[in-house]
Amino acid sequence: MRAMRVALAAAGLCGLGPATIQAQSPADILSRFKPVLKGVEYDIPETPAEIEACKLERVMGPRGEVIGFAVRDGQGKLLRRFVDTNGKLTQRPGESKPQTHLDQWSYYRDGFEVYREIDSNEDANLDEVRWLNQGGTRIGEIRAGKLVGWKRISPEEASRVLVQAIVASDLALLETVMATPAEAESLGLPAEMVRRLADGQANRAEAVQALQRNLKGWDQQTVWSRFDGMMPHAIPEDAAPGLTSELVLYENAVIFVTPSASSDARSVAYLHAPEMIRIGETWKFLGLPRAVDPSQPVLAESDSASLRSLIFGRPDPAALAGDGASIPPDLLKALADHDNAMPGGDASAKELAQWHLDRIEILRKIIAAAKNDDERLTFYKQVIHDLAEAYRSGLYPQGAEVFDKLIAQGGKVGSFAAYRKILAEFDLEADQPDVNLLKVQENTVKKLEAFLEQYPQADEVPDVLFQIANIHVFNGEEEQGRKYFARLVAEAPQTDVGRKAAGALKRIDSDGKPLTISGLTLNGETLSTARLRGKTVLVLFWMSVAEPDRRELSDLLDLYKRYRDKGFEVVTVNLDADRAELDAFLKQTSLPWPVIYEAGGLDSRLANEFGIINTPTMILIGPDGNVLSHRITRASEVARFLEKPLAAGSLGNELEPKR
Repeated sequence: MRAMRVALAAAGLCGLGPATIQAQSPADILSRFKPVLKGVEYDIPETPAEIEACKLERVMGPRGEVIGFAVRDGQGKLLRRFVDTNGKLTQRPGESKPQTHLDQWSYYRDGFEVYREIDSNEDANLDEVRWLNQGGTRIGEIRAGKLVGWKRISPEEASRVLVQAIVASDLALLETVMATPAEAESLGLPAEMVRRLADGQANRAEAVQALQRNLKGWDQQTVWSRFDGMMPHAIPEDAAPGLTSELVLYENAVIFVTPSASSDARSVAYLHAPEMIRIGETWKFLGLPRAVDPSQPVLAESDSASLRSLIFGRPDPAALAGDGASIPPDLLKALADHDNAMPGGDASAKELAQWHLDRIEILRKIIAAAKNDDERLTFYKQVIHDLAEAYRSGLYPQGAEVFDKLIAQGGKVGSFAAYRKILAEFDLEADQPDVNLLKVQENTVKKLEAFLEQYPQADEVPDVLFQIANIHVFNGEEEQGRKYFARLVAEAPQTDVGRKAAGALKRIDSDGKPLTISGLTLNGETLSTARLRGKTVLVLFWMSVAEPDRRELSDLLDLYKRYRDKGFEVVTVNLDADRAELDAFLKQTSLPWPVIYEAGGLDSRLANEFGIINTPTMILIGPDGNVLSHRITRASEVARFLEKPLAAGSLGNELEPKR
């Protein structure tokens, strides 16, 4: 049996009712009914023998009445379940009398429901589609057989839809995961972001074509593989004027794909998504991702055009013109007018560069009028942001000299300018034809290291240290990463990244050492791994909204069944930002082990205590309470790690997982 990756067009909603069930065969049902949407992964019996082994059965209601039918495979696993959920009698055109009609169609994979279609108003048209269990959490809105939007979609699933839309050149599908100007306005986002989204909508077709030309190794068989994001950020409602609610967003996420068999996976482009934002229960992109060559360095871009920069980097004119402020209102108005005239998405690089340079001239006048250092620093940082944008375009080479003059000022202005110059130079060099990107990366890391030596007390140091450490760890260079984590802990222990770095060090150095993890379970009781002494315990940090995590949970369920009687236990620490997301997941998937949950997501107490940056993250603790390995990343590694020692009844510290 194979998993159906791409569904064909849907069979019509023909009003097949329970009374016709005996006239149908499993083969007829399997061939007649298919999902209305493409991209649904569900089980389809492939061989004649598999189809012949399938069984058709009635589904009974609470009063013993027939409400639908189901198809099971030869092993008894569900394949399809089509039912009438409300028992309403309706008469459709061509029918002699009112009767019940199917209104819910469910498709299964490995015996679990993964996709459901719903006709909620008995009009023979789908209204809603849902993905469940290992299929995901999406809830889509359907009109006239087409997907028109989402009621709920996670960032991982939004990235999957985006890949599907790009591969199929389906602009309508793509728009369902792109933030709209109206949504931005409802959140109170800056006018500049609203304009940018409007320009993106108007020029989407051309932008997608340009993106597709840069997707090296992609073809019609390319499919989504995974979504990697460091951690979401929250901007509280009271952080800036105009915001109507708390903003939650991802920055610098990466989307990987699985190429077709004819492509070399090592040379296939991936996507870099600068920003995604949560809107209600949906996640959407604030702009199209960019294509990245696989040799592209793992380095964050300048954030001068980011949403956070728009919110925090440019102060509210009313506030600056208030009591105690020294900036003349006419200059603030000139700056606001200039910002409102920012060129749209169809502007040339030359026009954008000139807009940034003209903005610098206004900022210089404001700086000259400022009467205190704090005000001057605020606007100097904006000068540096605009200078970086003009310089990285390649059309303002004299920008290097301007950067150097700002660096020569020293202090906070100097360090900020030095850091932004490094990032701008990286962008400029990486955009050159026939560039050796690996060499550019090496040179840039050296510059960042030199920055740390020259400006050990700069405000930018903690973030630079944390970024370099994570790059090393991500590339498997754990010892180099450890060095930067250690320095961050020593120099900035009270910062958010400093506390997270301390936890990362604790986890990295845990092998062979005693480790106890304790927290509150879903029912409010305290659970500690110390109580499980004598057993081999896998601790899994996970999120229910992350598809890779759900996939690992499925594999761990099988592993748990095989080894539980031999002394293997699992403790999971859920890091969902919203408890409701976890509760919804657990209604669909029952877990036989304890689940620890404490509010805060990736910024929660346990996430910081163990330096959890992304999920899934696993730690394997031996019967003696000492850590056997903190490097396990997949359930399959756990299986290989445990197989021999558990068969013998215990685990020894000398064993290492097979690679």
